[in-house]
Amino acid sequence: MKSMQQWILVFSLFLLSIPSAGGEELKIDGRVASRSLYSTADGPVSKDVLFQFVDLDLDVENMGPFDTALTLDATLLWDISEVKERRFGETQSFQQLRQLYLQQAFTQKWTVSAGRRIIFQAGNAWVDGLDVQLKLNSTMMVGAYGGLRPDPNSYQPTTTYQTVGSYSSYKRDGLNVELGYNLILRDGLDRQFLYGRTHYRLAPGLYVNVYSVVDTLDEIEPVTLLSTLDYTPTKAVNLSINYTRYSIEAYRNQAIYRNVVRLNQALLLGDEIIDLVYNRVRLSGSYRFWRRYYHYQTIEYKRRSQDRRQSWAYTIGLRNSDLFSTGTRFDLRTTIRNNFQSDSWLIAGDLEKDIFLELTLNGHVTVFDGRTIDRFTERGRTFDEAQRIYLMGGSLFWRPSRAHHLSLTYDGVYETDLIDQRNDAALFIHTGLFRYAYHF
Repeated sequence: MKSMQQWILVFSLFLLSIPSAGGEELKIDGRVASRSLYSTADGPVSKDVLFQFVDLDLDVENMGPFDTALTLDATLLWDISEVKERRFGETQSFQQLRQLYLQQAFTQKWTVSAGRRIIFQAGNAWVDGLDVQLKLNSTMMVGAYGGLRPDPNSYQPTTTYQTVGSYSSYKRDGLNVELGYNLILRDGLDRQFLYGRTHYRLAPGLYVNVYSVVDTLDEIEPVTLLSTLDYTPTKAVNLSINYTRYSIEAYRNQAIYRNVVRLNQALLLGDEIIDLVYNRVRLSGSYRFWRRYYHYQTIEYKRRSQDRRQSWAYTIGLRNSDLFSTGTRFDLRTTIRNNFQSDSWLIAGDLEKDIFLELTLNGHVTVFDGRTIDRFTERGRTFDEAQRIYLMGGSLFWRPSRAHHLSLTYDGVYETDLIDQRNDAALFIHTGLFRYAYHF
């Protein structure tokens, strides 16, 4: 962490040493969690991987004479083994500081935040700087922010990017609307986005949700649109339709996009991506019968602009919240997918049971079968590949008290290469995860 984050932490410790002027009791909410992950593999790749994570999620209120608030959201990562093999990619030990800011309410309407903050009302805009909020009334608020944008790869403060923006929020009678504007500078105007989110209850049991991001740098272009119409006519039936449109930023610099875009996309597109847009429609339905059984189905259609290819997927499943009145929860599902350049299917099952009031046991198994398909080029014979993958594992969750949460998880992944021009050996990966969390 650099000087600003260090200053905030030091100043927060100073405020904690001063009692509240109004006699308000100090409030601390959140959690501190430790995760230890170990993974090893049998087969051509026999390397041991060991990671240690510490998650910090804290909200502190009524600090010092002015009842200042503190928010901290961070993950500390240590790559102890430093193997950097393909299971987890290139990794390093670094601090993922997502949020660290002080918040001060000057009146019942004005609030100022200083530090690193994610502005959810502006489409998750990220800023090292100031955020000012004005509460107009009980239903509406507006805000503005400005400062530096952190490096999204290293999480470090940087002066390369600057960001400013504004936002507003309105909540009333089943209607929730958020609007935001985010401008990013880098040696001049770099990107600017308009953000909007709407959640509205049209009628009892009928809801509509719309999330949109529009790029307005060169021309008005919707880069993200997520819309859902959800209807629950009775307690036993739920129906929904979802339309999604999302695009990937055009990487016109060959040196940049070669490190971002997948190999098959680069081979098809050459050195420039002009228009990479995905459109998806998803229909879902679920039906509850015999009180605890749920049957659900989903069908999905997707189309991408780069090569006008289409894909579809179909999922059918059954779950039960109390199997044979034993307290066991189960979920059995299968998915058939005809993707852009692959065909696949999977069958998955989950079982979970509360052994005691605070002890829960979970087990899961998945079988995946997939084959790449490239029918329209000569590369098909070179890159065609078929795999069958078996995933199995289990978890033990223990909550001895409200504050203490422990879990132990094992996951096994057995990869069998049915057809592979480069490697036809099987690989068995074993991964164990121990987690302890303390909740305030």
